[in-house]
Amino acid sequence: MDAKAFTEGMRALCLWGALQADLLHHAQTEEERQMADDLLSLLTPVIKGYGTDKGYEVATNAQQVYGGHGYVAEWGMEQYVRDARIAMIYEGTNGVQAMDLVGRKLAQNGGRAIQALFKIVDEECAAAKGGALADFATRLEKASGDLKASTMWFMQNGMANPNNIGAGAHHYMHIMGIVALGLQWLRMAESAQRALDAGAGNAAFYETKLVTARYFAERYMPDCGALRRKIEAGSEALMALSPEMFAAA
Repeated sequence: MDAKAFTEGMRALCLWGALQADLLHHAQTEEERQMADDLLSLLTPVIKGYGTDKGYEVATNAQQVYGGHGYVAEWGMEQYVRDARIAMIYEGTNGVQAMDLVGRKLAQNGGRAIQALFKIVDEECAAAKGGALADFATRLEKASGDLKASTMWFMQNGMANPNNIGAGAHHYMHIMGIVALGLQWLRMAESAQRALDAGAGNAAFYETKLVTARYFAERYMPDCGALRRKIEAGSEALMALSPEMFAAA
C-alpha cells in the first residue's frame, strides 16, 4: 500500500508538472504562463528530490518482501534497487535539490510561487470539505498548515542563521512532497467519486482509488507534523560538534 499510494500519487504529480511545462509555452494569457512557470520552478526540486528519495525506499521495501531472494539476480529486484539509488545522486543530489528549494525557489519573486501553491490547495480543500471527501480534505488542509508554518519559520529564522535553512531543507522538501501528492490524490479521489456516483466504468477501479487515497491521507500526511517539528528544532545541535569531536573516543 505504501508503494501503491506513493507511486500513483507521484505519477500524477509528474504529469501535473509536465502540464505546467506545456502551459508555460501555450497558455492563452501571460498570467497563466507566469503561474505555470512559477509552479514548475517550485515543483521541480520536489519531484526530483522527494520523488527519488521515496522511490528508492519503495524499491528497497519491495526487495525486503523477497527476503534473502531480494539479493538474487534471478528475480530482478536487486537491479531495481541499484537503479533507483543513482536517481537520488545524479542531476543534482537530493540535498542540493532541497537547498535549491528553500534557498532560492521559496524567495523568488517575493514568494509568489509558494503562495500560488497554497492558494490552489486551500481552494480545492475548501471545495471538497462539503462532500464525501471532507475527511481527506481536512487532513490535507492540516498537512498544508504544517507546510505554511514551516515556511514562516524559515522566514523568521533563516536570515539570522543560515544553518537553520540547511538543517531543515530536506525535511521541508518532504513536507512539500507530501502536500503536493496529497493535492493529486484529492483530485484523483474526486474523479473516482464522480465516476462511481454516475455509475460509469469499472467500479472496482474507482473504489480502489478511493481506498488508496484514504491510505495516503492516514499514513503519509501525519508525517508532515513530525517533519515540521524537526525543522523547528533548528540547527544548534546539528552544528555543535567540531570536526575533531567526531574522532573523539
